[in-house]
Amino acid sequence: MPHWTHGPEAILAPTTLDTFMDAHWDGTPLIIQDRGADIYSGLLPLDALDALIHESGWRVPTFRLVKEGTQIPHVHYTVDGVPWGTGSVSGFIERERVRQFMKDGATFVMESCQRIHPSIGRLSRSFEQAFHSPSAVNLYVTPPTSQGFQPHFDIQNVFVLQLHGSKQWKVYGPHIEHPVPSQAVDGAVQPGPLLHDITLKPGDLLYLPRGYVHVAHTTQELSAHLSVSMLPTTWADVFTELIQTLPLDSRFRTAIPLQPHGPAEASDAMESTFEELMTAFGSGSDLEDALDGMARRFVATRLPATSGQLQALANSAAVSLHASLQRHPNIVWRVESDGEQAHLHFHGKTTSVPWTAIQALRSIAEGKPFKVSEIPGDLSDDTRCQLAQHLLDEGFLIYC
Repeated sequence: MPHWTHGPEAILAPTTLDTFMDAHWDGTPLIIQDRGADIYSGLLPLDALDALIHESGWRVPTFRLVKEGTQIPHVHYTVDGVPWGTGSVSGFIERERVRQFMKDGATFVMESCQRIHPSIGRLSRSFEQAFHSPSAVNLYVTPPTSQGFQPHFDIQNVFVLQLHGSKQWKVYGPHIEHPVPSQAVDGAVQPGPLLHDITLKPGDLLYLPRGYVHVAHTTQELSAHLSVSMLPTTWADVFTELIQTLPLDSRFRTAIPLQPHGPAEASDAMESTFEELMTAFGSGSDLEDALDGMARRFVATRLPATSGQLQALANSAAVSLHASLQRHPNIVWRVESDGEQAHLHFHGKTTSVPWTAIQALRSIAEGKPFKVSEIPGDLSDDTRCQLAQHLLDEGFLIYC
């Protein structure tokens, strides 16, 4: 039975990951229904969801209330000056007011909840590992017969995971094909042709590529769903990365005259220089360097997966050759070499070893359980233990 803990491959079942990437990732919506609620079991049970809203100390902007496309000002459901330790906090949730607004039809939105909820954090990391894109997860809880938002589109690719209750969705043709953040529209847009009119039930999934207009409202029961957003890397991002290197060439730093009264007319000399610089840009730009730089930033900025480090801190025994270890399953990592050293990047950290030990780093990072004595490469046993100990202390490895 597919289960969310097995990652996007299971969540998308019976659609394979390869089929999804070919037909849907930056293409068309996908609807998966009638699998049963068990696929999301343990992710956010209803009692845990209730406690999350009504027993936790939320503060804006981590949550907000929305009704029929209008965001309710947080001053109506938060309080300031709440004593907290040696100080006080502002924007603190006023639970009874939140409950009343929800009773009147407001949708409770918890943004980027992967940062504070362990299971949702695990879900987010599994999507980042599969799609190599930043993943934010929002929670939407909408009362019966209510609507949170007007027809709109997103600039991210969105996976809707229906956890509780039911919600009717209408999906329309794209408002903008493959929109980027600069093309976001804050508010409602005019829908195009209707493509899908469906009701999601627990266990169902709806995938919406960026740009597709959609609107949803609940049926006669409360609805709770998670929205897993993925912001893909585009060719515009690649060219933006390449442009950052232009000032390294003095020709691109040469001043040019503006013509503020317009219209602008480029002289023959300027046209010639422009063509020369375009040629220089094309011949001097390195696509692989740009891709490497973007990939390093992606790895460095992922939310750390640190579970298990407290146990490691409590366990003062040194790692032995017979210890069984494996990579922390929720880590996004990268291994590369500069010709002199091999580098393992994760969590904004870097572990470097002589380049001849790159095989050892790649073997450790693969994720399969191993004994320290089995680390490959021309390494001494002491070096194997020291490397394993370092990566265990840094949270990259865990005992298994």
